[in-house]
Amino acid sequence: MSTEKERGLRRLAVLEQSVLTTWPQVLEWDSLRRWVLDNNLLDDYKEQHYFSCSQEVTKIQYAPEKSSSLFSRFLTFLGIK
Repeated sequence: MSTEKERGLRRLAVLEQSVLTTWPQVLEWDSLRRWVLDNNLLDDYKEQHYFSCSQEVTKIQYAPEKSSSLFSRFLTFLGIK
């Protein structure tokens, strides 16, 4: 059975990984964030099992031919050379 601390840390991680669409979610996120910071739980937050199970996805792309050109970046995004 998980403790209240573990549930709070996990809930904050879930909220930070999702798009907050309602005011109650924003208020809950703010409350949990303050709780973590006020109680020096930042290390516990970072080291929780939730993050070790998450998977990072990285997409490797070529740099635009003209790095200063927004249009070139748009074409690269669309896959047009």
